[in-house]
Amino acid sequence: NGHYDVELSSNGHQQSQNLADAFSRLPVKAVYSSDLTRTRVCADLIAEAHSLTPTVCPELRELSFGKWEGMSVKELAEKHPGVLEKRFHHPDTFKADGGESFQELHDRTLPRFLEIAKAHLGQTIVVVAHGGVNRTILAKLLEFPLSNLFRISQDYAAVNRIQFHPDMPLVDFVNGTPEQIT
Repeated sequence: NGHYDVELSSNGHQQSQNLADAFSRLPVKAVYSSDLTRTRVCADLIAEAHSLTPTVCPELRELSFGKWEGMSVKELAEKHPGVLEKRFHHPDTFKADGGESFQELHDRTLPRFLEIAKAHLGQTIVVVAHGGVNRTILAKLLEFPLSNLFRISQDYAAVNRIQFHPDMPLVDFVNGTPEQIT
């Protein structure tokens, strides 16, 4: 969906509630989210359990798909044959007409993420973002090229746990479930 602001499905609402329930057991000190509805709903649920107000960050928005926004994969394949293959083989540089490359997404999101992480050293915080945003952050922290982004799985409502140390962040797990939150 990119920047296309869609509501969560009933399954998305349930996944968000499951995350909120799991995070309610932790001493969460801050919650951040993208400004899109699908992340704000989840952030609100998590924050509510801790009497917090989420901080909304437009920089954490998903990758812009430009003129592709709102189109299904089937529509894209029919209207632009072969273009999806180019995107998956060169995610770092490829961008849809009017959209962003993952390098541009990285350049937009990473400074904000690092600012957030450094402001909360030693604290438990939650950042509710999108698959593309998560992948670019994880790629940076794991020091591998953006061209390999799609080697990182990010299901809907995936949990990634990072112990942030400025000199060497530790990624505990990737694409986890609410049951893995401890």
